Amino acid sequence: MAGYRRFGRELVSKRPARVGAALAIAAALLVLTCSRSARPGTNPATGDPTRGGVVWVDAGCGSCHAFAKADSARKAGNAPNLDRWLAPDAVRLGLPVDLFAYRRILFGGRGMVAYGSTLSAEELDDLVSFVAGRPFSAPAGGVAPVPSLPPPPPLVTASARTVSGWTRVARLSKSAVQGAAVFAKVGCLSCHRYLGSGTLRRGAPDLSLVGRKGRSGTWFRSYVARPYAFGNTLMPSYADLSATQLASLAAFLAASRGPR
Repeated sequence: MAGYRRFGRELVSKRPARVGAALAIAAALLVLTCSRSARPGTNPATGDPTRGGVVWVDAGCGSCHAFAKADSARKAGNAPNLDRWLAPDAVRLGLPVDLFAYRRILFGGRGMVAYGSTLSAEELDDLVSFVAGRPFSAPAGGVAPVPSLPPPPPLVTASARTVSGWTRVARLSKSAVQGAAVFAKVGCLSCHRYLGSGTLRRGAPDLSLVGRKGRSGTWFRSYVARPYAFGNTLMPSYADLSATQLASLAAFLAASRGPR
């Protein structure tokens, strides 16, 4: 729960300049670590993302996982949405995204079957390349299974009637109302509470008064898109939302100052 407790403290204590600097440094390290196509001392990666898209379909990955790049919609089960959880889970374990994906696909885990015995070495490299977004080759010498991680929390949403109540009680602006609708649908209430709605999980704070702490919409947008860059690996990434959705969600959080 430390990640979400950090989230709560950041919302009330850190100065924007310090957070901006931390974000820039963390993001740079993540890019250098996670997007490297070939590791020092090895040949260039040979996995092909395009071929990997075919493997994704043939292996039925989209029957369990949501993944925007593969046009796989949100699933009702406990399989992680890769847009939301892949990067935070990898950072949580201190692994590059591609190597984390490879080890999970190879050995399975958390209800996922092991594909090491059903896919060829080339297919595995291609599939990881597709998921990670750039060529990948399995490291020489083999790898170990990744530790088990808790499943994503059950999805909690709020109705349009509830959002109307928030709007009235908090006197939200038009842009904030649009963000409230996003907040109510994408899963924020699965771990946060807002004006009596939602469920607190994983140490996540109540966000009813979060706007009183003076955070800008820009700060909220950066945090919500990539919380792992701030050290919070218990919260999913929402970078898959559209620019408009992220902007409106950030406006909602910045405007959330309780009943008025």
